[in-house]
Amino acid sequence: MSEGLTIIIVGAGFCGLTAAIECKLRGMNPILLEAYPTSRNQGDVLDFMHNGGRHIKAWDNGSVGEKLLKSGVHTAKTLNYFSSQGSLLPTEPWIFHDEHYHTQFAGHRGLQHSIIADYAKEIGVDMRFGTDFTVTEYLDNEKETGVITKGGQKILGDVVLACDGPRSLARDKVLGLPDNRVNSGYAIYRAWYDLTDEHRKIPQIARFCNPDEDQAAMILGKNMHAFVYTWDNATQLAWVLTHKDEGDIGESWSFPGDTNEALRHIEEGGFSNTLTEVALNTPKDRLVDYKLVWRDPIPTWLSKSRKLAVMGDAAHCHLPTSAQGACQAVEDAVCVASCLQKANGNVPLALQVFERIRFNRSHVIHMSSISNRDAAHATEWTPELVAEFPDLLSIPHDDWIIEYDVAEETENHFARIAAEVKSGKQGTIEELSLPAGGSFAVVLDEIQKKKQEPKENMETIISIQQQTVA
Repeated sequence: MSEGLTIIIVGAGFCGLTAAIECKLRGMNPILLEAYPTSRNQGDVLDFMHNGGRHIKAWDNGSVGEKLLKSGVHTAKTLNYFSSQGSLLPTEPWIFHDEHYHTQFAGHRGLQHSIIADYAKEIGVDMRFGTDFTVTEYLDNEKETGVITKGGQKILGDVVLACDGPRSLARDKVLGLPDNRVNSGYAIYRAWYDLTDEHRKIPQIARFCNPDEDQAAMILGKNMHAFVYTWDNATQLAWVLTHKDEGDIGESWSFPGDTNEALRHIEEGGFSNTLTEVALNTPKDRLVDYKLVWRDPIPTWLSKSRKLAVMGDAAHCHLPTSAQGACQAVEDAVCVASCLQKANGNVPLALQVFERIRFNRSHVIHMSSISNRDAAHATEWTPELVAEFPDLLSIPHDDWIIEYDVAEETENHFARIAAEVKSGKQGTIEELSLPAGGSFAVVLDEIQKKKQEPKENMETIISIQQQTVA
């Protein structure tokens, strides 16, 4: 029986937190380990689309989702696209379907994390935070399944879910996969700060301030793009700027941001002084420069014992341009909890079914990170070009992505895939896994043909997309 299983979860990001909650709600005993004591003041804006938010809405009769909704961008009507010089490009609805209003969340990631962590604590999740609970070793053998922490504790359980992020120790030490990180060629400035009356008097900032309606904007520059959000009666502002960066990617790739360097990138991107003022008014301690590190998809998420799985960014590290990183983490967590429940204590069976449900879908969406980014940077956007190719500029919201229900998918396919696992059905992980459900339309080629520009880079992107269609 799944009731009573001890689930050791390493990493209390959104994947780990969600896994802990979903396992607890199903009668299991999750132990959540996290090295950092709090994340309340960290980060900028994080988005959950309907495919992730629908599962959060199910918690506590919707109360957790309502807290997330009210804490962030929830009165915006449109996402407005601007050229680098401030020309308004065609807009798109902030909420595409009215029924998604209560399942689409965007707000300060630190506050969102705190709301979900508070709920986990409320329902009794065993949460152990602090440097002493940094995992230094994974135990995955015939006798023991568990971890050893920096504080010297040996914590044993029935299964280990390694939600330990892009620099996953489990991926390296247990799966034996090298950390094949490469610089994506880009970095991202991230900032969030409180808006004062003085800020709102600055014309360039005031254009993003409407006390009666939250604002969301994407600004497209030369080989870079920015987002600006304001919410809570125009008292909160967050901005991000994705820019070219070929710097070294050593063990640390998140640094305090340098305002002067940020301004240099803004100038190189050809942005108007609107974004300049947003950056100039950012408190120095609120600006972070984060190198975007790319990792190729890994061939398996499971250890040899099939009692340990990597999940979330440890399995598929998304670039922000997929617009799905948090949602895919939630889908992983909901799926693994459901599989553990349905397997009635057979952990290896549960994790193999979990991997086969999730592998192809997460892979295709993971790979979209690059093509989405390069699509946004492929040309100088004008209102006419956006009108002709609206899907290329738009944040991906195809039904196969957004309307997907991983809980329903698990319910529908668990028994069949479990039978295939038990029978020893042969094939590659791609062949054994569920189809991704869709692919990303290739529109870049049409733009290049229309402009008659060199398209070597576009052919590479198209090739990647074609290879990832299941």
